[in-house]
Amino acid sequence: MRYFKTPEFLFEVFGEKQSILEVCCTILFALLGSSIIYSVADISLDNWKSIIAFLLIGDVLAGCIANFSYGTNEFYSQRPKNRLIFIAIHVHILAIAWLLSEPIGSAIIIWCYTIVSAFIVNALKGQSIQSFVAANLMCYGIFLLIYLSLPLWFLMVSVFFMIKVLFSFAVDHFGKLAIRSEETEI
Repeated sequence: MRYFKTPEFLFEVFGEKQSILEVCCTILFALLGSSIIYSVADISLDNWKSIIAFLLIGDVLAGCIANFSYGTNEFYSQRPKNRLIFIAIHVHILAIAWLLSEPIGSAIIIWCYTIVSAFIVNALKGQSIQSFVAANLMCYGIFLLIYLSLPLWFLMVSVFFMIKVLFSFAVDHFGKLAIRSEETEI
């Protein structure tokens, strides 16, 4: 796969190097997923709150995919402090619930579970058990989301929020794997 140097203002999103395939897949998933959630939610985008909420939903979906990419993973793997900050600032689910008048109590439970789990998983960086613990916590998190009896669209957003922060981002998916020499920079 060929990688290109990412513009500096996108480092936090895509890392320093990224492939066209990964960028396209990220954008496609964010657009398609947002459209699906928008159609299920039956919420009109006729005010600033709903517009901001759906931009945040798009960000959740984009990050869910981008955080699995080599470039993003590598960028944060080399910056452990930035990874901790990134986990801590993810209040998207709280903001979406507030903006769209969803139960804030459920959003707080989802946020707390996701963030605490992400910090636990991040603390296991470099250990072979990290992915297993993340998958385990993700599965328990899905049970939690089902138990909360959320509206379908908010359940969908919550699942992707949890995947984004807990499994996609908190796990170092590539460890010390380097881009092979046959993979070139454009």
